[in-house]
Amino acid sequence: MAFKLWERFSQADNVFEALRPLTFISLLGLAPFRLNLNPRKEVQTSRYSFIAGIVHFLFFVLCFGISVKEGDSIIGYFFQTNITRFSDGTLRLTGILAMSTIFGFAMFKRQRLVGIIQNNIVVDELFVRLGMKLDYRRILLSSFLISLGMLLFNVIYLCVSYSLLVSATISPSFVTFTAFALPHINICLVVFKFLCTTDLARSRFSMLNEILQDILDAHIEQHNALELSPMHSVVNHRRYSHRLRNLISTPMKRYSVTSVIRLNPEYAIKQVSNIHNLLCDICQTIEEYFTYPLLGIIAISFLFILFDDFYILEAILNPKRLDVFEADEFFAFFLMQLIWYIVIIVLIVEASSRTILHSSYTAAIVHKILNITDDPELRDRLFRLSLQLSHRKVLFTAAGLFRLDRTLIFTITGAATCYLIILIQFRFTHHMDESGSNSTNNSHSIHLGD
Repeated sequence: MAFKLWERFSQADNVFEALRPLTFISLLGLAPFRLNLNPRKEVQTSRYSFIAGIVHFLFFVLCFGISVKEGDSIIGYFFQTNITRFSDGTLRLTGILAMSTIFGFAMFKRQRLVGIIQNNIVVDELFVRLGMKLDYRRILLSSFLISLGMLLFNVIYLCVSYSLLVSATISPSFVTFTAFALPHINICLVVFKFLCTTDLARSRFSMLNEILQDILDAHIEQHNALELSPMHSVVNHRRYSHRLRNLISTPMKRYSVTSVIRLNPEYAIKQVSNIHNLLCDICQTIEEYFTYPLLGIIAISFLFILFDDFYILEAILNPKRLDVFEADEFFAFFLMQLIWYIVIIVLIVEASSRTILHSSYTAAIVHKILNITDDPELRDRLFRLSLQLSHRKVLFTAAGLFRLDRTLIFTITGAATCYLIILIQFRFTHHMDESGSNSTNNSHSIHLGD
């Protein structure tokens, strides 16, 4: 019974069924669309999800406002210094701005998310014309595993965080812990949407490269067959020509139909150009939809990584600020939070980097075909596609300020190290000023006593 239910759940024959895990988060208002599985198969915005998003955001603002009014914060439960108060205020300001951006783009830019899905449907129809079909079951299982992994990651993180606070004799209020937990949940949901949409584009770029690779393999077989044929023997030349036609017309096992691709490569290249153009439009829409939410997420992640490092170093350099019974909980809590935000940045960077990498393979295969083929019409199509590839490159940025690729990890590491050194220097300077002031007051008190 369980096996049959799993088989039924894991079946996916179209993009609508493959996006079922993404529609689950519409209950929280961060994916305000719904999929109609009627014969027309349309993507429409959802009023219910729009209302749920507004309620979700207002609930977060209410908890955030009450916690600010009461002066409660997670770091304030451990120790209070001028730097921690400054960092706490900075993180609160960045957090409310990031959450406003996330909900604002999710609700008011929802048509762009709908456009991403609709353009993927058009791309799939073009693939069908070439006799190819995506593995929707793989996409469904991939998105399901990602959603399950992120759900378990957040549940474990929040439960362990609350347990550490309780074990350190800290009992955060409901609104304070809710204001702490909701940003983590919403950030994960946005990252999950980004992973799903980039996976849709990446899988189609991979299939696009398979089409071009099939054309390249056909021309390599043709080139090898011509080199093996005796040029001075008419009989052997006819025999090898007949063998060549059989090679080109023989469908490869990895496709359901390849006769269109191999027998009419000019038409296939034309469709490849159209597909690549649509995929670039999809990636551009993904960037426009996620650019500011990801900017807010990366900004708040950077600040948390920076200040968590400083809190840990502050506790190491000045252990008297913490009680002995809560020191272990302190280190475990902020180390877990540090790891959480590092994982978020790595997920964003890897999703965008892998999509960019798969899109870059297309140009290499196109020029390999150009080096082999002598067909003037096919070369003309390939030159046009090459020109399109040079002008339409896939790129993901955060509001145009920096690229979302693996260089971002190096940039964040360098910037965090630089600012961490500045904070440590400021801490020692402030500590020396306080020591000097205390010694001056003590000497003045002794002089008055004499």
